[in-house]
Amino acid sequence: MDKIHGDLINLFTPEQWETAREYWREGLVCETYYGDGIWQGTVTGSLGNYRVRVKRRGNRWRTDCSCLERRPRCRHAAALLWGWMMEPERFTPVEELTSKITLLSRTDAVEFLYRVAVEEAGLVKNLLAGGDGGKERTRVSLPGLLYLVKSLGPDTGSPWLNRQVWEERWRNLLAAVEEELVQGTGEAWQALVLLTEKMLDFCLSLSPGEPGVKVAGYTACLLELLTGRLEKEIPERVIEKLLDFYLKFPLSGEEEEKFHVFFRKLCAVKSRKFLFTMLQSKFDGEVKFPSGVRVIRLAGMLLPGEEKKEFQELAGWCLKDCRRLLPLLDLLEEKKKYQEAKELLQEALPLFDTASGRYLYRLRLAVLHRMLGENRQALYLGILNFTERPGREEYFALKRLALTTGEWKTIKPRLFQSMTKKNPALLKELDLMGERILSGPT
Repeated sequence: MDKIHGDLINLFTPEQWETAREYWREGLVCETYYGDGIWQGTVTGSLGNYRVRVKRRGNRWRTDCSCLERRPRCRHAAALLWGWMMEPERFTPVEELTSKITLLSRTDAVEFLYRVAVEEAGLVKNLLAGGDGGKERTRVSLPGLLYLVKSLGPDTGSPWLNRQVWEERWRNLLAAVEEELVQGTGEAWQALVLLTEKMLDFCLSLSPGEPGVKVAGYTACLLELLTGRLEKEIPERVIEKLLDFYLKFPLSGEEEEKFHVFFRKLCAVKSRKFLFTMLQSKFDGEVKFPSGVRVIRLAGMLLPGEEKKEFQELAGWCLKDCRRLLPLLDLLEEKKKYQEAKELLQEALPLFDTASGRYLYRLRLAVLHRMLGENRQALYLGILNFTERPGREEYFALKRLALTTGEWKTIKPRLFQSMTKKNPALLKELDLMGERILSGPT
């Protein structure tokens, strides 16, 4: 038994085994049989009941399931074998059936075989031809594949069931399209583009915060296929839907990078101007935060330094709201364009018209001054912020900077006054740490 378990574990992915465990625990596996190295059962899935058969001969395994899954081994087969590992006593021995067959008369046996042929004609035909009873998957014709993709869409009442059914159909159609793409046919590319549009329409109809909605992974699979074939034509409406998805849905760092790779390669084929113009339509209006952040980061990434006009258009839009400005500043800093970031921030001074806004303005500007080697200006701004909000980390940061500029003795009295007035506890804490703080202003 342990040897069998060891072999079984490697047949399926950890994700498939996790689903298999849930299927078995929830009672979705029934009518289970085992005998002569063959496991059989019925597994209930989102589209109905699936008949599953797993056969072992030596070290070779073969799985057959009536589901739509195109991979050699599906989660329904995993669920059947999980049940065998956990509760083998719930599997009816096939010997119980064969022993009854041996007791049949010749007439009853012929009648029995006739009934089996009527119920399972394909199986009987296969066995009579010398096969082992396994089911060969039928390859879908390209016209048939295109029809299936075109007809893909939500058509059930329950939203939860709707999504489950739709996802299962989509996964299997994607696998079929991938098989055809290997052949390099135009119809396969057409099917991929259409399937992408179907997925995007489905995703964009959902709320990003809706429980259980994890659609970014599906779109990432499509992006990989599209990115490798961008020499082919992608309709503009599909590109715009991909852009809308990128702006609307939460993405992991890895998923966002896949979009960036796609957009960069798309620009190499269609030009940066093409995608930037499409982006402009997204920030001409008042897009919601954080969608605006994605717009800014992508637009900034697409603009090389020489395209001043387009950058000024983007900067002009960002200068209307500091929530837009800050991600653009982050992007410029990532690109080490500190001078451009400083000039942009200085131009945006009117946006920071509150006390907290001015504090943030001085904080960001001081960082840029330091990156440009302008330490005296950074020190001055830091002192202004410390006067408002004296803190321990800020104290030591100012001390290091002042020692660099040779102005530590000059600024100490001002720091002392600020701590005495607004944070006397910090003054005592620094004294205990061995800092030589003045006993009074000098």
